[in-house]
Amino acid sequence: MRFLIFLFILISGCTCLKIKGTFLDKNYREEYVKKNPQLNDELKESILKGEIPVGMDKKEVENILGKDYQIYESDTGMMEIWFYENYYVGFDKNGKVIKFGIFDKNKGEK
Repeated sequence: MRFLIFLFILISGCTCLKIKGTFLDKNYREEYVKKNPQLNDELKESILKGEIPVGMDKKEVENILGKDYQIYESDTGMMEIWFYENYYVGFDKNGKVIKFGIFDKNKGEK
């Protein structure tokens, strides 16, 4: 319960986003896709749209979003959430994405 309150405060309190040079920057996403031609078409499309698809593994998320995150792990070990400055990624116990969110989507570029 405390975590949910913390998450709500964190999400609702964020009003200013750093966009340039991050996943929120359309140019950054386009450059990432160009530099990684081995990505399948579905993944390329998701990245270009500014989405992290369900099922992606932690290593690929870290490759795309970087290593500058804080980790919350549930007491049961069933989920883990990485908090970046502008977005968050939730993983299941197998290290696969179950949720991606942007703190203030209206500020990001699509």
